[in-house]
Amino acid sequence: MCLPKRISGGAIQSVTTAIGNMLCFNFGLLFGITPAHMNLYESETETPLNKVTDPAGTAFLTGYLFLSAAVGAAFSGCLALRIGPKSVLLLSGLLQIFAWFCIHFGVDIVHIYASRMFGGVAAGAALVVLPIFINEIAETREKAARLTFTIELWRTGGILAGFVLGFYAPYLLVNIVGCIISCVFSVCFPLVRESPHYYLRRNNVPAMEKSLRWYRGIRDIDDRGQREYLQELAEFKSELSGKSGQGKQSIGSAHFSHSYVVRLICVSFLLTICAKMSGVFVELNYAADFLGRTGTSTNLNYVILATSQCVGAVLARLFGPHLPRKVLLCLSSLFAAAAVIALAFFKQFGASWALGGWFDRYLPIILLAAQMLSVSFGLCPLAAVVNSEVLPTKLHDLLYSMASCISWLLLFGMIEAFNSVKTTIGPGLVLYLWVFAGASIFVGLISLPLLPETRNRRPSAVQRDLGYVEHEGVAKSVSVISGHICTRI
Repeated sequence: MCLPKRISGGAIQSVTTAIGNMLCFNFGLLFGITPAHMNLYESETETPLNKVTDPAGTAFLTGYLFLSAAVGAAFSGCLALRIGPKSVLLLSGLLQIFAWFCIHFGVDIVHIYASRMFGGVAAGAALVVLPIFINEIAETREKAARLTFTIELWRTGGILAGFVLGFYAPYLLVNIVGCIISCVFSVCFPLVRESPHYYLRRNNVPAMEKSLRWYRGIRDIDDRGQREYLQELAEFKSELSGKSGQGKQSIGSAHFSHSYVVRLICVSFLLTICAKMSGVFVELNYAADFLGRTGTSTNLNYVILATSQCVGAVLARLFGPHLPRKVLLCLSSLFAAAAVIALAFFKQFGASWALGGWFDRYLPIILLAAQMLSVSFGLCPLAAVVNSEVLPTKLHDLLYSMASCISWLLLFGMIEAFNSVKTTIGPGLVLYLWVFAGASIFVGLISLPLLPETRNRRPSAVQRDLGYVEHEGVAKSVSVISGHICTRI
């Protein structure tokens, strides 16, 4: 990409992340239009398809999106190690173009399902690989955290745009907007460079140096004498020398004790799965069922809930990088659980409380919006941030990929079971609310003893807290941790 000579490395990293986040925005857009478009497909007078689809035909649209996301997440970690995170993200962009083409030119519900499959695979891969890519191009862990917090902002912004366009814009316009965003990504992202850590893993020193200079804003030959750049380059080369001295051993493949790996698995799975089990996707997809006749109009209810998510994501971007990770995770999870519990009690006993017409009408949407704001403020963005700060690079690719796959599968099961639970069990909605509250309480409480604090701490200190020690009892430093070189202590 042709950039001005005086542009800083931090600005280049931010622009690259913004381009990559178009994938997250597009996933939110595809998810957001689904409730509105399901009504269109079932309408005898407004359906854009050749024939009207009954509710049973559209019931699996959201579920297939999440099921396909599980497939994309399952393979993306290994692919990122083999062909590089940039290549995986480019493939995701192409799949999103196919997804929007299937909607735009679709004449049957099968084409709409195909769009969800393409879009789901792309989203599952992008939401795993983008945090990896960000951590490998960022110059510091603090910069990586700030950039990773933006993922939630773009995703929630896409959901809000999807609801607005889906409910208030013409059907064909939505598809054109989505396709344009995908094409812009596919045109711009090839111009950025692959991460220097990928070239390091491939023993490609010239390409590694070019990539490092590009992401650090080194344009002139005279600037290559900067002390920070020379120090980072020396660390990369020393790592390469150490790798060569160990034969074929790859980065991050040092021996890990079983207890250490088990704890890493628990951390990764806890954060990733509980972020999905907090219920925001289910509540957004079935907001009409959770709210019923309360709140404002059905369409506006969706927009209000999506807006609350965006507000939480904005707050997370502004304040999240400056707050202790454990405190933010615990408080956001418990606040979200409190809102859901209050809503569950209201759903079950509110008829006998006699609070008055205003409370009966607006309290449910206020509580649901408060929960979504809390989850987007802490739990959802921290699932990616803390995973990147805790897990060594190679284990991060694999564990985060596995955890994301399982979390998407669980979410698929919850989405598909919702209709049967709602129709066969009287308080089915309340049952789901208690599940969401339980997941939030669990992650909020278990994070205190299990998770180490990662903000403004060296990777080796985090490893020591997780129990990674050498025979001498000193915390051992893996060569590259979370995309950044870490020296031994």
